[in-house]
Amino acid sequence: MLLDQFSWRDKVNLAVGYCLLKTGRLQYDLFTEQELNDLITPYFPLTETLDIPIGEGHLTCLEGELTMPLATNRLTLQLLCAIEVKVMGNTIYKAQVAAGVSALPNYFPATQTLHITDTQVDFIHLLNGRYSLVKNTQFLIERLLPVSGIGSLLSQPLRSALNVVSAGSSDQALDYLSLYLHGSTERILDYHKPRIVKELLTKLDERALEYSMRNDHWREFLFARWGQRVCVENNELRFYFTPE
Repeated sequence: MLLDQFSWRDKVNLAVGYCLLKTGRLQYDLFTEQELNDLITPYFPLTETLDIPIGEGHLTCLEGELTMPLATNRLTLQLLCAIEVKVMGNTIYKAQVAAGVSALPNYFPATQTLHITDTQVDFIHLLNGRYSLVKNTQFLIERLLPVSGIGSLLSQPLRSALNVVSAGSSDQALDYLSLYLHGSTERILDYHKPRIVKELLTKLDERALEYSMRNDHWREFLFARWGQRVCVENNELRFYFTPE
């Protein structure tokens, strides 16, 4: 077993850990919530595009906090996110939302990898919103059209006016703009929720939710060779050296 990659201190730690393991005094290693949060902090903020019928939508995850609630024994990532929607360069919606994503850890000894499985979005709540309820047709048109074009449009039916604003876009786009005229703050967020869920799950999937034990980290080196399973218990991520 080559140990040249370790410092003398890590070699001592590895030797002590091995002795404790072989004498049955070491049942598991663990990571606390704080240790895990230190690992994920560099990944924020991150921004993704929201798929909307017209204009540009962006979802920015500003920060995240990892917890391990006793009630679920799942890894739970609580996110503070910002949503912004622009049409023709004008911001018509801004909001901050809280989102919760949870998953289960699974360890595969054969490949020495930790996998995150059963990922789901548990909740999305509105924290605050601006421009989330457009008061009337005139307000929306004033934001989307030059001043000179407003007067001739205000006398037209709502759908005709929005058709000009959206440059003859589809009914889906017109219905989307109408949402800002008739929808409540929660209704507008409800419309975007499926898209937010899709982006969050897609982003997690793209990051290939698996982690290989490192050979240059003595704790991971030890677990890679004798570890059996990983689970969440008592607000800790525990790496067990024993089967269930």
